Amino acid sequence: MTEKISLTDLIGGKIDYRDYIDGDSSNIEKLTGMYVFLRKAISAELTERQRRCLTMALIEGKTQKEVAGILGVNASTVNRHIAAAKKKLLHAVIYYTNGCR
Repeated sequence: MTEKISLTDLIGGKIDYRDYIDGDSSNIEKLTGMYVFLRKAISAELTERQRRCLTMALIEGKTQKEVAGILGVNASTVNRHIAAAKKKLLHAVIYYTNGCR
């Protein structure tokens, strides 16, 4: 798989963001808190290789094939690292959002 991934791909469809984006100041605070939590989860929960793969694909917009070339690994290895990272972060976000409601 060589498509670029987005934040929506990362956790979209699993979390209902309507609770966080209606403009209410408390919801904006919750959304800000979730982003802070997600950044901490990326640092604490992911391996270095998962962080690098996810960062290059999600933030830098590189394809998985490009990431594989940079890291000197197979694209399927990058795919597995990203899938594992997405799973860990999804669990963290679900945990966080359940605690905020």
